[in-house]
Amino acid sequence: MTAATSFAPEQAEPLQEAPLSLGMLILNGLQHVAVIAPTGLVFPLLVLRAADAPPEMQEAVIAASLLALGVGSFLLCLRGPHLGSGYLAPSVFTAAYLPPSLIAAQTGGLGLVFGMTIFAGLCEIVFSFGLRRLRPFFPVEVSGLAVVMIGLILGLLGFRLIPGMAEETLRVSQIDGHTAALGLVTLVVIVALNVWGKGPLKVFSVLLGLSLVYGGMALFGAVDGLFESAPHTSRLFAIPSLPLLPLSFDWGLAVPFLVGALACSLRAVGDITTCQKIGNPDWVRPDMGSIERGIRADGVSTVIAGALGTVGLNSFSGSIGLSQATGVIARSVGFAIAGLFLLLAFLPSLHDLILSLPPPLFGAILLFSSAFILANGLSIIVARMLDSRRILAIGIALVLGISHDVYPHLFASLPLWMQSIAGSSLVVALLTALVLNGIFRIGVKQSARLEATLSDDLLAKIVSFCREQGSIWGSRRDVMERVTGALTEAGELALADGRRDQPLILDINYDEFRIIASVSYAVAEQPGAIEESEEERMTRELEIRLIRHFADQVILSKQDGRETLRLTFQT
Repeated sequence: MTAATSFAPEQAEPLQEAPLSLGMLILNGLQHVAVIAPTGLVFPLLVLRAADAPPEMQEAVIAASLLALGVGSFLLCLRGPHLGSGYLAPSVFTAAYLPPSLIAAQTGGLGLVFGMTIFAGLCEIVFSFGLRRLRPFFPVEVSGLAVVMIGLILGLLGFRLIPGMAEETLRVSQIDGHTAALGLVTLVVIVALNVWGKGPLKVFSVLLGLSLVYGGMALFGAVDGLFESAPHTSRLFAIPSLPLLPLSFDWGLAVPFLVGALACSLRAVGDITTCQKIGNPDWVRPDMGSIERGIRADGVSTVIAGALGTVGLNSFSGSIGLSQATGVIARSVGFAIAGLFLLLAFLPSLHDLILSLPPPLFGAILLFSSAFILANGLSIIVARMLDSRRILAIGIALVLGISHDVYPHLFASLPLWMQSIAGSSLVVALLTALVLNGIFRIGVKQSARLEATLSDDLLAKIVSFCREQGSIWGSRRDVMERVTGALTEAGELALADGRRDQPLILDINYDEFRIIASVSYAVAEQPGAIEESEEERMTRELEIRLIRHFADQVILSKQDGRETLRLTFQT
């Protein structure tokens, strides 16, 4: 006799987005633009400086950068069949492409930078199509590591910007007291509004904090010097003039840009996973379709950025942390961000305002957002059951990544080809984690067997076996809890119906998508005159119902005096 049935637990749907009024959309969009624009434009400005570009070219690249931010934010927040994450995840220029872009600017000019940027975007698009096949080599905890590293990078950058520290500044006596006070006051105001504020005060804590502090500076005349030193233009509105340069390609820079594309892909995986967790309190597993479309949109955005005449883009963790802090996660805000960036590209007079805002203000915002990013990254990592292999891979990668920022001169002394690959702490950490993960996969069996006698310690053996295998495979804790619950109920059935002189055989097979467990035991023969009591029948039905509750699919079969339960669990 064979019986089969399936049970699939319902997945909680993401929170429905409450429609926002036009005013709320614009204000939330402005809040994100105020975070993205000044810090994000630093990277194209550094590349312009390395290329020794004239003022006209600088203005053209800034306009192209704003257009790219608008297009990239729109594509990433889109919820299309082939493109877009479907979440509030706007674009920003990334440090992952900065080291090879600086080399390209110095050796081949801006044309080489733009050409290699297009190549990097194409690499990211190709990677998006192979993500599912490569999933065993890019486990979720590596994405969590990417989010943690991004939180640390943004937090350390904010820490340096608040007191106006240069990278070589190591002494308190070198810190400008007025600059540090400005940054600390901004941070205190934002945190106070977010923690104790209600309604609009909490939602617009960053925008209000910036406005209050900057308004106070203007009241006391502290902003005059900023505008005197900033570049000026008399044009209020102008059609953007793009840097139309012939594109070039260098095979010697292909590997560094490919590594940058890989880092951006993993960062997008972590960012979109974080968005899914924020938008769904009952989040269980990453939605790979949304992640693939998001990475593809990120790659297309980088291709468009190179074609327009600027550097590569990536999803912005700072905005994701900000959306979690304020509670406004509607992706329609992403479209407002895109529209504001496109509008800014046509308003050259506002470019000067963006570039002249005091760095301590943005340091406070970055430090504020980094706390939420770090928390999300850590939660993604600890959601897995980590054995010594995964602990070592993540721990060593984290230490090496941080060492890049602690000992920058050591990495600067590496050979040129290694500098282009290990150009940022994020890339160092991710490459280390991926290499160690690949090495540590050697010798890991994807199947395991337990043979145990039907004795009083059977259930304890099953629990211990499941925990051990879950740690080796790095499965999620909630999945292994379901596996353990179902198999202990199966053990109860075996103890009630099985022959004590025959062992229970438990086989488990694991891959990155599901766990399949098979429990087999010999059924004790009942004398023909003795029928199963009502209580025994109800107990058996209850145990089977519990098994079906834990597993996604249950197949029961009986053949040659042995009962077999085949259980499937989606991971």
